[in-house]
Amino acid sequence: MLSETERAAEELERAAFKSLFENCPDKVKRAFGLRLMEIEDATLLISSKDPSILINRAIGLGTRTAVTGESIRAVVDAYARYGAGGFFLHLFEDDLSGDARAAIAELGLHKRRNWMKFIRDPAPPTPADTDLRIEEVRSADAADFARIVTEAFEMSEAARPLVAGLARDPRWHLFMSFDGETPAGAGALFVANGQGWLDWGATGVNFRRRGSQAAIMAARIALARALHCRNLFTETGEAVEGDPQHSHGNILRAGFAEFKSRANYAPVPAS
Repeated sequence: MLSETERAAEELERAAFKSLFENCPDKVKRAFGLRLMEIEDATLLISSKDPSILINRAIGLGTRTAVTGESIRAVVDAYARYGAGGFFLHLFEDDLSGDARAAIAELGLHKRRNWMKFIRDPAPPTPADTDLRIEEVRSADAADFARIVTEAFEMSEAARPLVAGLARDPRWHLFMSFDGETPAGAGALFVANGQGWLDWGATGVNFRRRGSQAAIMAARIALARALHCRNLFTETGEAVEGDPQHSHGNILRAGFAEFKSRANYAPVPAS
């Protein structure tokens, strides 16, 4: 079972995840075939138009109640029913029953790289060395923020209004780096219930290796500290042999510690 802090981190990420749907303009939802669903204790975001697993994923299954084979089948059925070919089903493997494991095998789900969640206290951030200007931005810059994020994470151009919609939510604080007046990098902080969630860190191809992510990370930590966050959390792909994941190292250098690894299951891609 999850500890109290682990459960709080999951619920914080769930709230940040749901805000994508809640702040997305209605016409974009329709064009995207975007749906938000609850199945047992899981929250599913489903898009029939964009295959990105940053959109199509099920978070929270097993957070409040035990995972069952029936709940896994219901999640898989929902993505199939609404035309999403790919998705991530997040699960904590230590808590899976034999029934749940049997359903995973029966449905042909295969395991992808785990995502590692990190935790940090609100100590002052590590100073960052960059020649870029860092600013917290508002709605006027949301389109540039979304462009940088969607390009970095290989999301469709149509997803830009979805990401830009985060600027409508006062719980989100969007940061960008600039080379003069040219947008260079992005990153966001979501604050709820005295906890901070750091997400959407990305840098434009032409501006990498100039300290953008370290500086945006420091700015977000400083703001979370000013807002009296008790804990800060973030997440990235788990480092494995031969693929250390640059984000993983950046997060550790910013004062975070590894906290909880979460497995990702996905359907086998169609040939």
